Amino acid sequence: MKKIFLVDDEIVVREGIRNCIDWESEGLVYCGDAPDGEIALPLIEKLNPDIVITDIKMPFMDGLELSRILKEKMPSIKIIILSGHDEFEFAREAMRIQINEYCLKPISSNDLLNILTKVISQIDLEKQNEKLLEKLKDQASQNVSRSQVDFLKELCEGTYSTSDAINEAANHRIDIISNYYLVLILKLEDIPGDLEEWLTEDVSTISFKSNLKETVYIMRSNSRNHLESQALLIKHRLIHLSNTDPDNPVVFGLGKVRSRVQGIALSFSEANEDKIFYCIVNKYHLLKSGEDVLSKKDIQHVNRKELIHFLKFGDLKNIAQFCEYYSAHLNKPRSQTTFYYYYFLIDFTITVSEYMKEQVQPPKSIIEEITVQENRISRVSELSEVLEYMNEILCIVIQNREDSNSRFYPIIQKAKEYIEEHFNEAHLSLQMIASEVNVSSSYFSHMFSQETNQTLSEYLTRVRLDKAKELLKTTNDKTYEIAHKVGYSDAHYFCKLFKKDTGMTTKEFKTKDMSLESYV
Repeated sequence: MKKIFLVDDEIVVREGIRNCIDWESEGLVYCGDAPDGEIALPLIEKLNPDIVITDIKMPFMDGLELSRILKEKMPSIKIIILSGHDEFEFAREAMRIQINEYCLKPISSNDLLNILTKVISQIDLEKQNEKLLEKLKDQASQNVSRSQVDFLKELCEGTYSTSDAINEAANHRIDIISNYYLVLILKLEDIPGDLEEWLTEDVSTISFKSNLKETVYIMRSNSRNHLESQALLIKHRLIHLSNTDPDNPVVFGLGKVRSRVQGIALSFSEANEDKIFYCIVNKYHLLKSGEDVLSKKDIQHVNRKELIHFLKFGDLKNIAQFCEYYSAHLNKPRSQTTFYYYYFLIDFTITVSEYMKEQVQPPKSIIEEITVQENRISRVSELSEVLEYMNEILCIVIQNREDSNSRFYPIIQKAKEYIEEHFNEAHLSLQMIASEVNVSSSYFSHMFSQETNQTLSEYLTRVRLDKAKELLKTTNDKTYEIAHKVGYSDAHYFCKLFKKDTGMTTKEFKTKDMSLESYV
């Protein structure tokens, strides 16, 4: 609510304006008044009104002088001049001070409200523009930072030649020149300030966030011995930190000390291997015990670039062939252990997950599905199960990629996400969903049917019935309660749909589900 302050030496005018308008119903606050500018000024500074209405001719300090001071000290305040003097000089001076409105007395309450509405619109527009400007400034700042991060990621991936890397670093105002390099990858959402300070205090370091949970440190020195001793200290410190909280270990990986700019990519690759190996070994021992752990050298046979290339360009029909090729080293006798399978599949899943998360708009449902599938890995004991798992994961990802190549995919995906959030609302309609994705309802209906081979009504019914089945399995809610929770206000209509879909009543479905559980 905008606050209004009035300055006029005539008490009749002040009382008239104060009492002739229902300020609260107009969305305004009449926060105070004063008989002249001198008394008004400290009150205005204290109350900080949005709009000051002031007379021109007043004793001690007139309205023009008050306006000059306010424009200098509190420029955001809007000023409306009320004057009994229809003189050019007064109006010209008011314009020079940049008064927002200049009105002649007497003025009716309706006219004053119209003027206030106009000035309030100016205030709102200015605030919108300020927010937009701040947003643009933030985006510009983020773009600079993002471009630096993108460069450092590409540097670690070995994208640049030495000369190109040096030139690009200079363009991004990053100093990468050094004799030796060492890369540390630290997977920790919130890195304690003292740890961050300790990691960087004895060596020149460039750091960036590779994702929300992972920070990469490129450490530089002109002394190989200094970096190697630093690496040993870091390793011992991070292991000690992990041991203090075994339930929440610090995941990290250290590369080797490398010379030349090209060595950054080598050290990064080694750090990534180091991180993945120990992460998996730790996780494995939480699940199983009694098997010998192979060395990193024994199990690092996969080329992740080949997997990523297939994720980008492979076809559904070639998935089985690729899986056999990518897992060929598992046919060796030494590799045919459950730990080896476990390590390989975890590495495979991590690579796929990271690839998906780096996409412009990765669907939540796909990432969640990969996470669900990952829980199966600990039960894999045969090579055929390894291949089956790989096939299923690649089918999910590549089918999603092919779907997303449709020009309508972003719209359909957004609509599905909206349905997922609002399926429980009985009034959810084609018009509401079409409005959410900014297309006409008739066009959206045609688009949805063409892209999904089902009508929107059929899709919504499927979502609601699937949710109803979950509730029947996991709760003791009554049928009419479940109907309401999945968006049906008419329980009889819901029961009719449910039986048509499953061939069973809700009671029969629940009884059957419970009887099956008794045999598990």
